[in-house]
Amino acid sequence: MSTVALVCGVLVTVSTPAQAADAELEVIPIDLLLAGSYTDAAREAIAIWNTSVPTIRFVEQDTPAALRVMEYKTARGTQSHVNIKGAGRGWVYLEVGDAQLYKPSRIVVHELGHILSLNDIGPGSPCSKVMSGAWGGSDCLNDKPDTSERAAVRAFFAAHDVGDKVPWWG
Repeated sequence: MSTVALVCGVLVTVSTPAQAADAELEVIPIDLLLAGSYTDAAREAIAIWNTSVPTIRFVEQDTPAALRVMEYKTARGTQSHVNIKGAGRGWVYLEVGDAQLYKPSRIVVHELGHILSLNDIGPGSPCSKVMSGAWGGSDCLNDKPDTSERAAVRAFFAAHDVGDKVPWWG
């Protein structure tokens, strides 16, 4: 329980020992300046992660950020991916053709999962896991991280800060 007091015109919050042990909020600035047709899906994915893991907070800004989202197009028409420059930092590349095969918000939630330290879980993985990615199938509409995915992100950020190395990333 917190106590809020007004001292000399300054609002002061006093935390209990239980709150002092709570994880610090990790703020991750993100820009969608180059997101193109993925802008709405990216905003939806940001809201999903912000709700799913309250200890991290993606904050959209209207200038280039350390985390950038960009729509692009390849001749192949698929291959959304990330380039991680540390947890919460880097580039999310969203291929235009992927949105014709998969739910756009699921694509962005999946790619942001990488930025938050989660790795792909591979062939045969269930649709209930957003990190199953394309292996979940094109009919998979789930864009919400499950309990274990949320817990893994919470655990990572309890031990690491934004910008720290993501262990599985090159």
